[in-house]
Amino acid sequence: MAGIVLMILRYIFLLLLLLFILMLVKWMVGDLRNYSLERRELCPAAGEAENKNPASKVPGVSLTVLESSQPDLQPGDSFGVGQEITIGRGGENDIITGDSFASTRHARIYLNEEQYWLEDLNSTNGTFLNGVLILKPTVLADADRVRIGGITFEFVRWGYEVGSNI
Repeated sequence: MAGIVLMILRYIFLLLLLLFILMLVKWMVGDLRNYSLERRELCPAAGEAENKNPASKVPGVSLTVLESSQPDLQPGDSFGVGQEITIGRGGENDIITGDSFASTRHARIYLNEEQYWLEDLNSTNGTFLNGVLILKPTVLADADRVRIGGITFEFVRWGYEVGSNI
């Protein structure tokens, strides 16, 4: 008799575990759908993000998307860089990406003493400059490649901007 009760309790436990897993999956799918809808409503298109603050942009200095695993950033999209530009998933960034490997505030590029610097903002997956993980703010040069998650940007700064006599 005790064996039958134990077997019934095991089946009840297994059924409850299965129900818990199904509810968890249902909750996760619903959350992902809501996130996708909110993202479409809140995130500007790539072209709109470029014009967020046009007065602060420096002519000839930009970030251009070379490779992207995200539909919201396409190769060829270009973003002007002024005194500072931030990249991440959060809506307060200048460049907003839906990449799951990007943090809410992932990285920033800023101007300091006439040089542009790339800084990782304590992101989970890191920021890569020319394939190397950066651990501290690093100076950017023309044609440097910045990788954040599945997105690769090229930093473009024209030669005459950095003191060339040409």
